Amino acid sequence: MKRQGNTSPEIVGGLTRKVGLVVTVAIGVAAIASLVITLAVFGDGLRAQLSAKAVAAGDVLRRDIVAALDFGVPFAQLRGLDALAAQTAADRPEIADVTILRVQTTTAATPPAASGLNAISGGLLPALVPDRVSQEIKQPLIWRDQTIGTVIITLDPGHLANQMRNVFFDTLIILIATTLVAFELVTFLTRRSLLGPLQLARTALSARADGQFGLFPIGRSIDAVTQLIKAVNQANNSLLRRAQRHLGQPRVADYVQNHGLQMTGRPSVASVIDARIPLFLFCFAEELQKSFLPLFVAEMHQPSDLFSVDIMMGLPISAFMLVIAVLTPFAGMLVDRYGNRTLFLAGLCPAIAGYIICAVAASGNDILLGRAITAIGYAIITISCQSYIAKVVAVENRARGMAVFVGVLMTATLCGTAIGAILADWLSYKPVFVIAAGLAGVAGIAGYLMLDPDPESTKTAGKGTAQGSVWPLLRSRQFLSLLLFCAIPTKIVLTGVLYLFVPVYLASLEVTQSEIGRIMMVYSLVIIPISPLAAGFADRIGGNLKVAAVASLASGVVLLGLLADPTIMAVLIIVIGLGIAHAFLKAPLIVSVMEVAETLPDVPMTAALGLLRTCERIGSFVGPVLVAVLMVYFSDVVVAAIVGLGVSVFALMLLTIMRTAKAPPLHT
Repeated sequence: MKRQGNTSPEIVGGLTRKVGLVVTVAIGVAAIASLVITLAVFGDGLRAQLSAKAVAAGDVLRRDIVAALDFGVPFAQLRGLDALAAQTAADRPEIADVTILRVQTTTAATPPAASGLNAISGGLLPALVPDRVSQEIKQPLIWRDQTIGTVIITLDPGHLANQMRNVFFDTLIILIATTLVAFELVTFLTRRSLLGPLQLARTALSARADGQFGLFPIGRSIDAVTQLIKAVNQANNSLLRRAQRHLGQPRVADYVQNHGLQMTGRPSVASVIDARIPLFLFCFAEELQKSFLPLFVAEMHQPSDLFSVDIMMGLPISAFMLVIAVLTPFAGMLVDRYGNRTLFLAGLCPAIAGYIICAVAASGNDILLGRAITAIGYAIITISCQSYIAKVVAVENRARGMAVFVGVLMTATLCGTAIGAILADWLSYKPVFVIAAGLAGVAGIAGYLMLDPDPESTKTAGKGTAQGSVWPLLRSRQFLSLLLFCAIPTKIVLTGVLYLFVPVYLASLEVTQSEIGRIMMVYSLVIIPISPLAAGFADRIGGNLKVAAVASLASGVVLLGLLADPTIMAVLIIVIGLGIAHAFLKAPLIVSVMEVAETLPDVPMTAALGLLRTCERIGSFVGPVLVAVLMVYFSDVVVAAIVGLGVSVFALMLLTIMRTAKAPPLHT
């Protein structure tokens, strides 16, 4: 039976990979087909719409000319036609040029005089002649049934290309987001309905073949596999009663206790997958505002606000991070007392209330209050989900479980940032918060249905859960260097530069809200695939701390690039560079902190990671305030350079401390 136990995981793992491959190919093909069809349909519709707008502009122009002719001004003596044509083109971005040509000779006899209005409604009906090569629309200029000229309107091919490019990227972003959402849903349904039950069946059948007759977990789904495990449990119950009759209840009770068999209670099992969809939906809702929040604050700023507009733009982000930093320890205690599902549902109340406050905000102060209230819910909900995952996974799979948690957050960040920017471009800012409140409500329904109200905790002994003192950490030069010179600067760059500086600077370059969202989402799009590769690279070279320090240095150097080229493309390159640098920094930084804790006596691993999270929140709070203050006194390009130079100096200091440290190396 041992051989079956080893091969079964391979079978389940192979099935997982095959299902993932099929789902990825199917979703990819559907997305590409949808993109092609959308562009084809929109292209035809856009050309027709632009042509109609050009015809309407020509009608207005011809109406003005006919009105002048009806007043008795000869066509040859009309003045200002060139200026009128140029103004018509300037007022309409889809038009490149307007030309008015006179006909030298006329052939038709003059009929009885007609009013200009009658002439327009009758003889001046547009005769549209589109030229697909030159994009020219020619309209005859008719007065009193005579063709006296032609109005030629040339469409701007650049405007059409720009509109098509915007549609392409908007559609692509929506498809990427919907593909990731679909993948999350398919992953959830596949693991919950297929792979999870198969894993439970493997465990039950292998244990039963080894002679165990306890009650095996059946999960919470209803399917044929569940019925099979129930049948095995019923057979075990029957065997237990027979053993009790023949061997006596005391002997059977001793056997059950010695072998750790579960013979009572509800033989169900909670899973990491239970928290995946509720957490994703809530984080997706939370990320919708990220690409436009500073611009929203600037738009709603009032003289009665606490600070000037430059400072207020960064305060809601800082307040959000500060509230999370303060409440995170208390949220953990509340989860232990009231349970994960209860706290998840309770956290939705302040979160939704904060969204509603922002949706009806009349000033920057209102937005600040709304974001602070939402942060209460965010702290409670994320801690409840993180604690849920920590409880339901075995200790040997805890890192993998946390990877699910981080992966959901990054996927939600990517999708929410991009979709929120598009929605803000289409609907304006405030409706996005209403949509966020609705999505948070859906997350609450999913949490109520999917989260186990009382998941069984996998408590284990060891250094990761041992009680001890954190003072050795605070006296460790390596640990403090990691926090001060790497963890905090990284979060300052994330919240101060990416969340505040980038949208404000791009808006000053007259970049649309949708384009701002696209540029910001590239950060998450880069991190998601590179992070696992970066972590593997750090493990192979055996230098997590060194990788983290060099990556931090790279993130600072990247920001200096804006001095050389203060353009939109440079901002995009900087965002890509930050994504790559932070992808190489996230996992090695956490591992480096754990390695420092392992070298110190009686230091709980959870305390080390808790201090890391607290310091990261401090950096997240400081970042927007610091950048906002710098933007008051310096130009945007100089602000980016100052932050980049500071991060680079801190990274060099960390590298210097690494080389001069007398302690054993921190990496393995």
